[in-house]
Amino acid sequence: MSLRVTVVGGQDRELEAALRACGATPSMVPMTELTALAQPSFKQPDLVVLDLRQHAGVPPGLTALKRQHIGTGVVIVAKTLDPDLILSAMRAGANECIAEPVTHSELDAAITRVTAHQSAPAASQGFAFIGAKGGVGATSLAVNVATALARVARAGALLIDLHVARGEAALYLGVEPRFTILDALENIHKLDEALFRSLVVKVPSPSGLDLLAAPDGGSIGRLDASRVRTLLEFTSKQFEFTVVDVPRTEPGALDVLEHMKSIVVVTTQELPSVRSAAVMTKRLRQRYGKDRVLVVLNRKDNHSEIRYEDVEQALEGPLAHAFPSDYHVTMEAVTTGRPVVLTNHTGLASSYERFARSLAGLKIEKAEAQPSRSWWNPLTRGK
Repeated sequence: MSLRVTVVGGQDRELEAALRACGATPSMVPMTELTALAQPSFKQPDLVVLDLRQHAGVPPGLTALKRQHIGTGVVIVAKTLDPDLILSAMRAGANECIAEPVTHSELDAAITRVTAHQSAPAASQGFAFIGAKGGVGATSLAVNVATALARVARAGALLIDLHVARGEAALYLGVEPRFTILDALENIHKLDEALFRSLVVKVPSPSGLDLLAAPDGGSIGRLDASRVRTLLEFTSKQFEFTVVDVPRTEPGALDVLEHMKSIVVVTTQELPSVRSAAVMTKRLRQRYGKDRVLVVLNRKDNHSEIRYEDVEQALEGPLAHAFPSDYHVTMEAVTTGRPVVLTNHTGLASSYERFARSLAGLKIEKAEAQPSRSWWNPLTRGK
């Protein structure tokens, strides 16, 4: 299939012919169409060639385009490679700059570099984790699943902490990031691989996980949904696995999970948690589909008055997984900044590992036994 290219700002037939020689199918539009291209709902071409040879400077519409569609590649064609022009273009989000005379080889090389950068890993998968209420252990679960996936990933794994009010993923991983999710969102219109790699922190071996952390001091601002969506689109092209720790009260995060393969709601056997999980799961399934929203039970307690099957009945469907309760191992992991999943001899570590592999569609060594059924349901009595 040929590359769909939109040439903005020029009607140069030689440029059009050069693009066709590169295997592209170009369409030529005036500079005024750049505003339309930047609209959130506009279906993007594979590549935009911005012809500035008859225009003074970089149009502001380029910044708007890249803010809404960070994955759209942009090649600038200029009269000369003026340093100020190149700097302005790159700040606005351009990927490549070439000058006239435009040769087939130079144009083809620029297109190849841009499209190679756009290519996502074949197995790119995203997973979001949301706690039904505070204290159910959603962050711990996200950290351990992300760590487990990082150990098997061929193209890297990333954990994003969207808890801008108070995120703790960095604490669980024992790292002190210099930059945070806020730096990425504030610079979303000029985000590229080099800039992004400078914002994440690499968790030391044997994890190998990358973390985009939440701010240590917290933030009183709200997340901008369009920026979060753009960030998630960008990271899906950089990593084989992306795990997102999502705050349950933040619309700017909850409303932009369409690229996630699975959305995992975390609950415990506490009555408020189960009821909140039921409401949240119903809402998320209405938006994203029943099959993509999973519910897991954390800290399974076989002696709890609210039993496993009671939780399933309240949720009107099966739980995807149940993690055993191990307070000592969990607290030691937090204290040392070493995820539980790296401690291979514990039952909780094994449970994290199995769930991570099931999410990613990888082979699981041993299936988890299903608990027995109960006849009594305190969650639904009186209905």
